[in-house]
Formats: sequence, C-alpha cells, structure tokens
Amino acid sequence: RIDSLLAWQIPVSEISKINYSAGNAPVKVSYETFSILKRSLQYSVYSSGIFDVTIGPLTQLWGFNGDEDPSDIPPAVKIDSCKRLVNFRNLKLDEKDTTVFLLQKGMSIDLGGIGKGYAIDRASDILNQNGFRSFLFNAGGDILVSGMKNENQKWVIGIKHPRDEGKLIGSVELADLAIATSGDYERYFEKNGVRYHHIIDPRTGYPATGSTSVSVVAESSEKSDALATILFITQGDTSSSAPDYLIIDSNLVRHFSPKFKSKYSFVQN
Repeated sequence: RIDSLLAWQIPVSEISKINYSAGNAPVKVSYETFSILKRSLQYSVYSSGIFDVTIGPLTQLWGFNGDEDPSDIPPAVKIDSCKRLVNFRNLKLDEKDTTVFLLQKGMSIDLGGIGKGYAIDRASDILNQNGFRSFLFNAGGDILVSGMKNENQKWVIGIKHPRDEGKLIGSVELADLAIATSGDYERYFEKNGVRYHHIIDPRTGYPATGSTSVSVVAESSEKSDALATILFITQGDTSSSAPDYLIIDSNLVRHFSPKFKSKYSFVQN
C-alpha cells in the first residue's frame, strides 16, 4: 500500500502524479503522502540540501532504480542538466488543501532515501496495535527491533563488511531502536577501476565518494534511513548533537560518532 503511494516507478502513485504535473499545476495528495514530504523537506533543510527529495532527475539518469544496474557513466552534460533540476526549495507544500507542486518542469521526487524506513515504522505500528511487543523487521539494510530478543538479551544486529561479502565488520546490541546501513556495495558498477553506486551527491550529480558504509542508530527507521544517506555523503558529524553512527571510509577505517561506543555494545570482528 505504501509503495503504491510513494514509488515514482509506479505510474499511478501519488508521487508519480506530482512528478507528471511538475511545472504545470499543484496535485492534491493524501495526508500520508503530504506528511512524509513535509518531513523530507525538514531533512533537506537540516542537511542544507545533502538530502534532497527532488533528487529524482539524477537518480533516474543514473538508472540504479531500474530492474538492472547500469554499466556506464551518463554524459557530463546530462548530469549538469539534471543537477539544475534538483532543488528542494522548489517543492511547495500547501497545508490548507494538502497539495504539492514542483515549480519547474522536469523536476521529480524520489523518496528512496526515506520511504523504506517509513514503511518499516508503519509495519511496526501495526504489530504494536495488535499486541506484539518483541519483533524484528529487516528490509534490505534497514532494521527495526522492538523489545528484547528474550528477557535477558537484546537483539544483536550484524553490520556487513563492505568489501567481503558474507563477512561482518562488527555487531551491535539494540532494543526498541532502528538501525539503517547505506553502502556502496549493493547497487553499483565499476569502470576504469572506479566504483559508481546508487547514493548520489546532489551537489556534484555523481555518486558520493569517501565512504563505503554508514550505519545510523535512531528511534525510528525513517530517521535512521534519512540520516544514513546524509552521513554517507557528508562522511560524518563531529558535533555534540551528532546522530549515533559508524562510518567505514574508503580505506575501511571505522569512524564512530562521539557517543556511539558509550551508548551501545559494539563488538568488532
């Protein structure tokens, strides 16, 4: 149901209708779609555009959201052209009638950096409403745990090694929290010794460099999902208000946020 609302790949989704009407007219959407777009704009402001929900022209150009991963770099002139269409400030939301308007023709929304986390949170809500208290959701690197695995043990979540498939780089113990991992190893191709992956930096129009994997712990899956995308591109946050993260850089060196090790039991492999 959520996919049918939020996936731009589905022609009749509310996001597709917004994209089709870009530059022409506002589109009336459900309160649910309006709300996630509103929160997405808040992440855009928080990250100064590093997280940009209007990244659609670039993600569609690179083609990582299709059935098969691409195998070549788009022409630089096309990247530049699409990059000019990415600007969350040109996404206008009207609270009075829950309409959404992309001001410029050719703009498009892509909720790939937040939608999966939101779907997990909704699934968690449904289980809670039906009396379940101890469970784990895993959706391709986004994990939410509720309660304890048993009365004496928290859930133990493994973090993949970004360059050794089947191996873990470590594990962390969690209860009533979410963890999301963004990595350059799930959808990518290599050309001339360079890895090109699906996490696009809206500032350059190219896949972000410097990180191979970023894991973020937060109170909701939506939040951990969005922050993992942001921190993958920015390569960290050393402020006292930094999210709880583990970053593995391009040299496979681990970087922890100031509070990560003190808050969670992390076992290094």
